[in-house]
Amino acid sequence: MKLIDKFLKKLNTNRNTFATFILTLLTVYICVDRIVEMLIMIFSGVSVSYWGPIKYTLALACPTFAFLFSGSSSFASSSNKKVTLFYTYMIGLYIVALSMFTQWLNMSGWLLFMLVPNYSGIVSQFQDLIKPAFIAISIYLPLVTVFPFIKWIILDVNETNDMIESIWDYKGINLSDTIKKHNQYECNMTLFKDKESGKTITFYEGKRFQPLLVCGGSGSGKTALIFEPFIAKDLEKKLFFSELSKEMGYTALKTGLATLDCPYDNDYLNGNFSLSLLKPASGREDLYKSYMKKMLLSSSPFYYKNLGLTYLAPDIETISHVEKICKNMKLQYNLIDPSNPDSIGMNPFVYDDTSKIAETICSVLLESYVTNQVSERDSGISQAVFSNFLAIENLIILLKEVYPRMNQGALPNLEDMLKLLVNFELIERMCQIIEKDSDLSLKYSAMLEYFKRNFYSNSSELENTKKSLAYLTGKLDTLLRLPGIKNTLCNRYDNINCDKLLSEGQITLICSRRGALGPSSHKAFGLFFLISLQNSILRRPGSEFSRMPHFLYIDEFPEFMHKSSDVMFTMYRKYRVACTISIQSITQLGTPKTSSQTILANCANKIFTGNATPEECAWWQKEFGQKRKWKYGNNMDMKKLEYDSKISGVKYDWKDYFNAGKLSKLPLKSCAYMIRQDDNKPEVGEGALSFLDSKYMEEQSVKKYNFTMFSSDDSSSKHSSDYSSDNKRKKFRPNEVSFEDALNEINPIQYNPNYLFDLDNDDAIVFDLKKPDNE
Repeated sequence: MKLIDKFLKKLNTNRNTFATFILTLLTVYICVDRIVEMLIMIFSGVSVSYWGPIKYTLALACPTFAFLFSGSSSFASSSNKKVTLFYTYMIGLYIVALSMFTQWLNMSGWLLFMLVPNYSGIVSQFQDLIKPAFIAISIYLPLVTVFPFIKWIILDVNETNDMIESIWDYKGINLSDTIKKHNQYECNMTLFKDKESGKTITFYEGKRFQPLLVCGGSGSGKTALIFEPFIAKDLEKKLFFSELSKEMGYTALKTGLATLDCPYDNDYLNGNFSLSLLKPASGREDLYKSYMKKMLLSSSPFYYKNLGLTYLAPDIETISHVEKICKNMKLQYNLIDPSNPDSIGMNPFVYDDTSKIAETICSVLLESYVTNQVSERDSGISQAVFSNFLAIENLIILLKEVYPRMNQGALPNLEDMLKLLVNFELIERMCQIIEKDSDLSLKYSAMLEYFKRNFYSNSSELENTKKSLAYLTGKLDTLLRLPGIKNTLCNRYDNINCDKLLSEGQITLICSRRGALGPSSHKAFGLFFLISLQNSILRRPGSEFSRMPHFLYIDEFPEFMHKSSDVMFTMYRKYRVACTISIQSITQLGTPKTSSQTILANCANKIFTGNATPEECAWWQKEFGQKRKWKYGNNMDMKKLEYDSKISGVKYDWKDYFNAGKLSKLPLKSCAYMIRQDDNKPEVGEGALSFLDSKYMEEQSVKKYNFTMFSSDDSSSKHSSDYSSDNKRKKFRPNEVSFEDALNEINPIQYNPNYLFDLDNDDAIVFDLKKPDNE
């Protein structure tokens, strides 16, 4: 087939088009040949070439298979052309069949006539009587069948919508290789089995970046039957990539194909190994690329296959389940939990881009303000909101530039910003520090003028500024009063970095603690992370083919909706971030209406678990669509209690995949699904769900390798593990820093006797140690 495909590629065609073309030419040739034979029989009463059953079987196969292949060929470029092709091949089939019966009838007549005694004498003497008889036999079938055939085409086919639509829908036999090759190095996921067919429904990697919407009422199993099993399968794939990377990396080091980019601790490599820690050996780059081919996303620069995962949920129970799976698989993860003292931080000031920091903080603080103060008819943000945004942005820039200079490089946080909002004198002092630096004063001249005009004690706009910022100041103060949120958002030492989270394929679990924090604070907490992640996603480097897949799961998504939520569903696919969200009802997406339509339209994959109102079930009935199916009716004889063999009302019509009544009564562990396949067509059906497999709750065996021979000894290793024994990332504790000289750095500047110094240097600073100090 490869040779045939190469030949067809030179002809700039495909298998179906080529096969249709050849079979059509054969059909035309056969039809012309048979028409000539019929004309000979009509005028002479005898045929020149009688075909047997084998020849006619092959002749009938030509128009039949030409039509079967044409449905997927380039000739069937429109529905009307499909009908034209159907008529063409039916005419060809009619001509061959008519010729077959006419010839065989003629041949049967001659065979019977040859049985008559004195056959040759009768033929020679009574030719004028015999010839018209055989001509009549040859012309009889064409005369009695041509009119019904034309009537069938015009009236029965052309005037019947069901027949015409059936032809339109028929796709024919596709000879091309339409099955996409999938392998274990893709992030494909087996979801569940279809209840009707028993087929395993697979969610392929290419379609996972089209968002998945999971909808169902409380208690229908969205978290336990869908989220947790799906996340566990992704973590299992993460473990596969991790173990395979470690094995291939160890082999590459052992065979000399690669070296470590710098010294590492052996335990660190076993716990944190990544192929990005390797660099190809000089002169063996091509061999290294060939060896790593199955794990490469891109070779210039090197990007390797892996995946990242983020799970945001308002409750700790499901987070604890996923956390246990990570521990059992020895996968390192980040835990962000405001009620956990060991949680890492989420300080937005950790990023270098001050405009993104401002956008993150302002988006969270102004979310409820915009919702309450701006009417839906207003397409923009009011002047007051814009002024507040500008003030917050300038305060963030001021803190980012000045605070580290005043506090020995310490990272500012939201508490520092709150202090500035309640004490404008601090702003004035920090502005004075910037003014003393000529470069900074020039760079931030516009910002300094803004602060002088609005925040200085002698400013005419001071009172207006205080009134304008009073709402936001109170909101930030309320948010930071909760100890858990304050410890997480105001961490100066150890914080999550969403840029690294995406590039390194990290696992991150975020619990917003809805019960402990309350509805407003838990939403703000979740938005701090989601907006920070969104800023990192939209500036993610690389291309669609080189970015590492990242899977984002958001349980109870309406709790974290904001004005920029649409971007998750319209843009994340391009940046290789797959979103899976859960809602209890589509009405939760209701405001604004355009936003809900954007989300529902872009969630090409949907799973419905039940527990909905009749109105919503009717919506889902329409959403899952219809399929074409033959419909007919039966009459029942009540005396015999059996159906009549006759059927009525036969019609090829549309039928709903699901009706609202069935959707309203979906049992537990059942769902209605619509999942996109490789050809972008949705596969719709009823799925059988199951709880988390018990194997994920058991400890998994993980291989360990001795990387010591490929790195320097432990005393000079660059990294040690940043994670605790349970694979959770350690929180940095400044009071527990060890100052022991583990790296032998008491005298870090040492003389290397093998190094040759250039002593003949006119620019060298020379002094005599024996000379007295007073001289």
